[in-house]
Amino acid sequence: MIQRIQSLYLLLVALAGALMFIYPFVSLVPDSTGADPSIYYVSSLKIEVLLNGASSVFMRLWPMVILNTVIVAFALFVIFQFKKRKTQMMYTHFLLFLLMGEIGLIVFDVYTLNNAVGAGHSISYTVFTLLPILQIVFTRLATSAIKSDEELVRSADRLR
Repeated sequence: MIQRIQSLYLLLVALAGALMFIYPFVSLVPDSTGADPSIYYVSSLKIEVLLNGASSVFMRLWPMVILNTVIVAFALFVIFQFKKRKTQMMYTHFLLFLLMGEIGLIVFDVYTLNNAVGAGHSISYTVFTLLPILQIVFTRLATSAIKSDEELVRSADRLR
């Protein structure tokens, strides 16, 4: 029963998590001419610095890498728990908890970097900033679909 809609939602959660490794979701750009001309790109994997056309890794975000890997792996694991709907629903609630932690860690990392870089840089958000929020929406949709399946099975059991 992997073809159920909640499996698709959880697969989209894992895909969005994988995209967070590849694409930067926040950048710090200089907002004045007297500021440091470096542009910082933040993704789940690293903070990259672009200075005079040369790109280099500023630092690795290991807690973010570990948390995002756990989220992607756990979303894929939950897909295969389709025979145990109550357990699957409990796992999606735990996945929501992990996603909230990921958003908190993103906010912490971005504002820590902004303070470390100093004045003269402004935070610029990209389209990929919405990925953690989309992950929460898809996880919530998967939870409601699992609940709907459980209610359907209970009503069929009642008729027997």
